[in-house]
Amino acid sequence: MKLEPFHLYLEAYGLLCQKCQQDDDAPKAEKLAQRSDDPELARKLTEPYREMLEACGDISLPESLLFQRVFRQEGPDTLLFQELFMAYYSPVDSRPPLEQLREGVREKGIRQFLLNIPTDDDDGSRESLSEEELLKRLHEDSITPEGRAAIMETALFPEIYIAQLAELLEKIAGKIEPVLQKHRDKFRYAEEFFALPDLPGRMRERAHLQVPENTIVFPSLSAFNYGLIYQLADSETPYLILGILFCGVDLFSRNELSGEGIAARLKLLGDSTKLEILRILREGPAYQTELAKRLKLTAPTVFHHMNLLAQRDFVTDEVRDNRIYYHLNPKSIDELTEALRRYLGLS
Repeated sequence: MKLEPFHLYLEAYGLLCQKCQQDDDAPKAEKLAQRSDDPELARKLTEPYREMLEACGDISLPESLLFQRVFRQEGPDTLLFQELFMAYYSPVDSRPPLEQLREGVREKGIRQFLLNIPTDDDDGSRESLSEEELLKRLHEDSITPEGRAAIMETALFPEIYIAQLAELLEKIAGKIEPVLQKHRDKFRYAEEFFALPDLPGRMRERAHLQVPENTIVFPSLSAFNYGLIYQLADSETPYLILGILFCGVDLFSRNELSGEGIAARLKLLGDSTKLEILRILREGPAYQTELAKRLKLTAPTVFHHMNLLAQRDFVTDEVRDNRIYYHLNPKSIDELTEALRRYLGLS
């Protein structure tokens, strides 16, 4: 893994993702602080995020399909601007977003954007389909009619939506650059994190990611509480946008699980589907569609289960061949067992 300096447009993209969540950031930041082993440090590291949101307070999202949620009948939703951005934007290319995105569509067509959109049947068979076949398959997916219409319109008029996205990123970048310069010292936590031993193991524990060795990592103040990995179709190099909070604070580690924490984990494992997922992963890593077929569930439903299991550290994931593979994390099972024994006074 190679650590790069912060990237202005990735920071703008991260802040756009946060703005589109439409959550009140103050309670979220405070909740993260309370969960960490060092609440004051966590609050310190969320300051730039809050300042960037304040700086962009007068920037409103366009009334555009690109920035609305595309819902599925069952399971998670998506934001189309994310799939458009990750289909064509390379952070190691010095050109501005508009130039990159336009050239990407001209050279690769809209097919790459369509391939980026999660589907119920992600078994690798879509890779050989044409743009027309991919659009046709949308009608067989569980996306709502409104979501399907948004995808179709974006695919038919990509130049319009690329221009909207690029303009918004430029506006955000101009607003947040002074905040990033003010808080440049916060990026030292990424450097310190990368200097620690067993970096891949620590990355799995903190960000729930198995990161390929050749990944280029960009620390991000705007993406303070998440890690996002993606890879362009014509590149062998994955990119990871890593929230600075993961570098500075052991968010997901606990010195001691409380009774409430133990109960929450036991309640999660009280669901037979989640237990079956862990049993399957004991045999080896598996990707979403593979799990869906074995469990006879839809891929969005499996994604929902995996997200909850990852939040409690029972699973980690890695990107391999543009698929997300899930791994069982036996350490979390051991920690829960030991915490329960200690809580009951059995050890």
